[in-house]
Amino acid sequence: MQPKIDDNILRQIDPSQAYLWKWVAFKGKSGGILSGVRMEVLDVGLFKGEFILQLNLWDKKNKTKWNFLNVYGSPHEDQKAMFLTELASFCSGSWEPCFVGGDFNLIIFLSEKNKATPLPRHSRTFNSLISYHDLMDLGMTGGKYTWSNNQTPPTLEGPDRILVSKSWEDMFPKVVVRKIPREMSDHNPLILYTSHHQPLRKLAFRFELSWLKDPQFSSLVQEIWNKPCHALIAFDRIQLKLKKFKQFFKGWGFNR
Repeated sequence: MQPKIDDNILRQIDPSQAYLWKWVAFKGKSGGILSGVRMEVLDVGLFKGEFILQLNLWDKKNKTKWNFLNVYGSPHEDQKAMFLTELASFCSGSWEPCFVGGDFNLIIFLSEKNKATPLPRHSRTFNSLISYHDLMDLGMTGGKYTWSNNQTPPTLEGPDRILVSKSWEDMFPKVVVRKIPREMSDHNPLILYTSHHQPLRKLAFRFELSWLKDPQFSSLVQEIWNKPCHALIAFDRIQLKLKKFKQFFKGWGFNR
């Protein structure tokens, strides 16, 4: 993307000009964020960072407000701390229901990479940030890897994800994320369905015995349980860990 996107390009994407387009320009051969908002449905407020485009959205029909953070985490090791600092700052300043999605260029579980390597140190910081801000990973159908280096044999990772606050999930309790096949990009696109046309209801957490047969289940439980949590006494720590288990596997079970 260029600092100013050519209007002719936007007209090819949006010939009826029904969308308001906002972006963060690329740097070198990486980065760049483009977001379009349908103006007849949503009003928009805008905040830009170096790695994040935040849209404060007002749903005209349902009279609700929520924040959409479109992210592109730096692929460069020396800039990952800057990205995580900016992400923490945006999350801390968001008091509305919050949706955070994009290419984080970080994994949170070892199972999100097809080759055995230690979990990067910035991934641990990312995990702590998710836990501290009480965000939930929605998971996805269609497979867990969203990026390939296009080599033989390929390295596959899952750096693309969608994180939401509990209040956002309450607004869209039937949300489903689907990974679709990639064509030219080395990333798979993700499509999110809110099913907002259906009556909203809260989905209760239910443990499924079939999960015990899933080869990923035990390792995921261990990774979630071993995450650091911010509590002083053992009882509170157990409560927080159980809450994280419920939040993760509610989305995992629903989107499998």
